[in-house]
Amino acid sequence: MKHKILTAASLAIGLAAAGSASAVVVGGVDFGALGGSPTNTHVETTTLAETLINGDGQTLTGYGVVNTVNGNNAYATTPGNQLYYIFTYTSQNFNGIAGTVGFINGTVNLYMGSTFNLLGQSSPNNLTTIAGYTPWVQLLGHADANGNELAASGTITGSTLSFTGSGLLDSDTSGAFGLMSVANFLDANNLADGLGGFADMAITSSGNNFVLNPNDVTTGCDTGQAAAGTWCIAGSADIRGKTVPEPATLGLLGLGLLGVALSRRRKA
Repeated sequence: MKHKILTAASLAIGLAAAGSASAVVVGGVDFGALGGSPTNTHVETTTLAETLINGDGQTLTGYGVVNTVNGNNAYATTPGNQLYYIFTYTSQNFNGIAGTVGFINGTVNLYMGSTFNLLGQSSPNNLTTIAGYTPWVQLLGHADANGNELAASGTITGSTLSFTGSGLLDSDTSGAFGLMSVANFLDANNLADGLGGFADMAITSSGNNFVLNPNDVTTGCDTGQAAAGTWCIAGSADIRGKTVPEPATLGLLGLGLLGVALSRRRKA
């Protein structure tokens, strides 16, 4: 009888291992074989375009496409689909001499829809197309110890304005936008914000005004004289975070632990 219990425990552990090695699909996106552990990471790489900021209280608007999820560029389970996003922030603490600016009131809305060429039409038309797709998840800016949800700094080399930015994001689990399954899956809460709290994701970005969408009006972008709101920046971003275990995997893991506990009890 003891042998049978040990065998059942081994089988349960094997099932848990098999379940953790399988692909995790949430909201039509294949996140890969994450393993069912809360420490599993997800990494998204994106391309983006955004407007110029040259003062406080201005709205930063941008959009882009998610190129890969955990290194996979065929992450959508529906062929021909991709994730796109639209974001807005409000500028604060703008310092033109130092080339720095902070942002608050951040919202990043991700949508799922059919693949299209972002350079095939103007940025305003891209915003309209993306906003017409299926809402997938909403990410909200999370303030750091300096009161910024996103912080950026820029340098001018000749006529090229380059910038880097970084910030924190939370998965919005209020149900106001997108799929709750996705929001809960990304709501890991394990990235310390320096204030005693935790965010879900870190975002880093970079870009410049050198090569822009040819369908946009970019007057002044190459001389630094463009008006606020002009589509002057193009670049890329990475979003890095962790995930919550899938319930099915947690159940298998619990079954395995139960089998181990039973075998130990029988030994006693």
